[in-house]
Amino acid sequence: MRGVPPIGARLVAGIAAQDVSEIASCFAAGVEFRALIPPGLRERTGAEETAALVAGWFADSTELHLVESRSEEVGDRLHIAYTFEGVEDDEPYVVEQHMFCELADGVIERASLLCSGFRPR
Repeated sequence: MRGVPPIGARLVAGIAAQDVSEIASCFAAGVEFRALIPPGLRERTGAEETAALVAGWFADSTELHLVESRSEEVGDRLHIAYTFEGVEDDEPYVVEQHMFCELADGVIERASLLCSGFRPR
């Protein structure tokens, strides 16, 4: 069995650091990204647009702590999952996201994300 690609750990580290350029570097230039989040579907094309969307979800957090993350292959896709605890508007929250990705040349070329929403903790 081959090793799990390191792109999952890089993406999660970029999100945790709130580093938009690091997040963008995990995506192919023409990435196709879909996210089902409360309140609905969001779609982006392109690394910068996708990174801005992902980073924007956490931009107002005054605290952001990675609770856990994992990456694993599911057939020909990479599953990246992570849980963060944070604080936004003085309200503590927890959020979990799952992303199923297709890779090309070591970066994410297509991804579908499902988000729990920011839940009170």
